[in-house]
Amino acid sequence: MVRDVDVFGRRGRLRWVKRLWRCREPACARRTWTEQHPAVKGRAALTERARAQACRRVGRDGVSVALVARDLGVGWHTVMRAVWAHGRPLVDDPGRLDGVAALGVDETAFLRAQRHRPTAFVSGLVDTATGRLLDVVADRTAQVVTDWLAGRDPAWLAAVGVVALDPYRGYANAAAAHLGHATVVVDHFHVVRLGNACVDDVRRRTQQTVLGHRGRTGDPLYRIRRVLLSAADRLDARGWHRLAVGLADGDPHGDVAAAWQAKEALRDVYRAATVGAARAALQVFYDHCQQSGVPEVRRLARTVRRWESEILAWHTTGGASNGPTEAVNLLIKNIKRVGHGFRNFDNYRLRLLLHCGVTWQDRPAARLRSRGPRLVA
Repeated sequence: MVRDVDVFGRRGRLRWVKRLWRCREPACARRTWTEQHPAVKGRAALTERARAQACRRVGRDGVSVALVARDLGVGWHTVMRAVWAHGRPLVDDPGRLDGVAALGVDETAFLRAQRHRPTAFVSGLVDTATGRLLDVVADRTAQVVTDWLAGRDPAWLAAVGVVALDPYRGYANAAAAHLGHATVVVDHFHVVRLGNACVDDVRRRTQQTVLGHRGRTGDPLYRIRRVLLSAADRLDARGWHRLAVGLADGDPHGDVAAAWQAKEALRDVYRAATVGAARAALQVFYDHCQQSGVPEVRRLARTVRRWESEILAWHTTGGASNGPTEAVNLLIKNIKRVGHGFRNFDNYRLRLLLHCGVTWQDRPAARLRSRGPRLVA
């Protein structure tokens, strides 16, 4: 007996003529069986090459599962099962986490807030030296990061010398629990962002106090809102003129000017060449914040003082940054955008690790010419 079976391969549809065998022996327990082939598993709609290629497109290229399923002419679940079958061994490979000397931790939103639940976050752990996503754990608490670190080998933990993170005490406590020997560095981008947030808060309060309404197009402080957030060394003559005019017209008490000066004094900490110079710049910053009398500026000084050692560690570690983690966060957002959001955390974690945490072994392209062309477009 012969049966035709349509199987989707890597290059299109295949028609496999499967022979059905029947045993006429009454004592035979099996009675019937069909022809099998190692390239196609039983009851499979895709060949193994097609399943591996589907996993590669979803993982390496970041293509949505629905698009791959539409190209192959199969269902979403068929492709997702192939992604799990071929992608899970790559993600679970213990060697994928080897060689980590600098660790970055940051959070991203997983599920947006709705009427019946708040925003759900996940914590991503990144090798900042290579920009490789190590893992994603549900929630952004110290406990989930502590549990993940507790599952690592002591030799792996001993090799981590630097931990870069945002000014969030939960992640710092998790690092102290298992990576007490490592140097914790607060990312300089987020510290400067605290100064910019202080300037924005003072500007909005002054705007409401002086004019009695939120910022509008023609208001002096609203016109210079972006100039206030720019670094002083990046302002040209026109920028300095706009800043002086806007503060003179819209800041009668000098609160916005004091916040802007505090923000620039905080930038001077990172412009310092040595740790001693940075410590002196921090003292200048503290003195200015105390003398300003502006509540938001004093609150900024208290926050910076709590993270003083982690801020100064930026100089001792040669400028360790959480920038690679932020770059991975951008890739995570792209995957979420391609998938139009996720509801299943396991599928979400697998997709992220396949795209950001696995090194795909691609065959190099064949060279078409023995030498390069004279003109390259």
